[in-house]
Amino acid sequence: MKKPKLSLFIFIDAFGREIFLRHPFFLHGLIRDHKKLDTILGYSSACDPSIISGKLPSEHLMWSSFYYDPKGSPFKWTNVLAVLPDIIFRRGRVRHYLSKIIKKTLGFTGYFQLYGVPFKILPLFNYAEKRRIWEPGGLLRGETIFDELVRRGIPHYVHDSAVSDETKLARLTTDIETQRIEFAYCSLGKLDALMHAVGTHDPKVTELIHRYDLQIRQLIATAEKNYDEVAWYVFTDHGMHDVTAGYDLIADIKKTGLRWNKDYVAFYDSTMARFWFLNDGARQAITALLSRHPKGRVLTDDELKREGVWFGNGMYGDLIFLIHSGLQIVPGFMGVKQIKGLHGYDPQDADSAASICSNRELPADLTNIRQIYHLMHKELGFSD
Repeated sequence: MKKPKLSLFIFIDAFGREIFLRHPFFLHGLIRDHKKLDTILGYSSACDPSIISGKLPSEHLMWSSFYYDPKGSPFKWTNVLAVLPDIIFRRGRVRHYLSKIIKKTLGFTGYFQLYGVPFKILPLFNYAEKRRIWEPGGLLRGETIFDELVRRGIPHYVHDSAVSDETKLARLTTDIETQRIEFAYCSLGKLDALMHAVGTHDPKVTELIHRYDLQIRQLIATAEKNYDEVAWYVFTDHGMHDVTAGYDLIADIKKTGLRWNKDYVAFYDSTMARFWFLNDGARQAITALLSRHPKGRVLTDDELKREGVWFGNGMYGDLIFLIHSGLQIVPGFMGVKQIKGLHGYDPQDADSAASICSNRELPADLTNIRQIYHLMHKELGFSD
């Protein structure tokens, strides 16, 4: 006997609007409606919490992974690692292994990676995603759909980020076949990782989207065999840009003669540089340099407020510099080598836009990724 209803939310990381339109075979014949969605300035560390909470980063307080907090930093003990040769810790495998050790030592359950963050600066920073956001209590402030599902006792599936896409889908299929669940949220991450490595136009991208197409068709068919009503949505948090060049912004800052942790502190993400000023001279010098910089622009308070990433207290930076789309800050704290694909640029760029498709008619006022939360509410019969 079939169960009454399944609400199925499938997240494909970086399956942006431009990528979706470039692959019209994807779920062709099954899609009733599809739309472009505005993303949120920043990275998945900001977008994902907004999707599952319906809140802006300024409300749930999760924007970039690392934020300046020398008093509250859980990484003070990592000072001992800073005395060891850099050549050891520049190796990706070594840093990946150390990330696992640090995560376990600190009791973090959320996503954690050191990337290229220098050990000597870690004691100045705290980390936003200490807890797994796909479980109750995962955000720094506020609740998510998972808090509500658990509180209401609704049986559901949510992916385990530590396993492969294939394992996630296999586990979800089992839950559907046994009719154990009423709601599912499954995040697939292989496309994002692939496009970081090869860009957006490599044939491997189309091959993977073909594979997703087949897997999701099979998943939907299984759901329809076991439930009278299946509402499904396939969506993402952001798009992907092809990287055309790298730029050494750190070298420009060093030329000012300002002293690290005496005059200023900075965090160099792949597309943004965030600065905290320890005196007025540093503020004036760096602001003057970056305000006329040919490779990017300083984001005004009004822009940050409009994008929902203005925190008022400098939590994520006193000044935010956004590099022009297609460029990468390299070397940087997210990596020392240029890669083929990136996101985290101006949300207004076409390649930044997110996407959603469904077997339902999508609401006319659905325009932003954080409104996906309200779709989940609607399908579950919750009142907003």
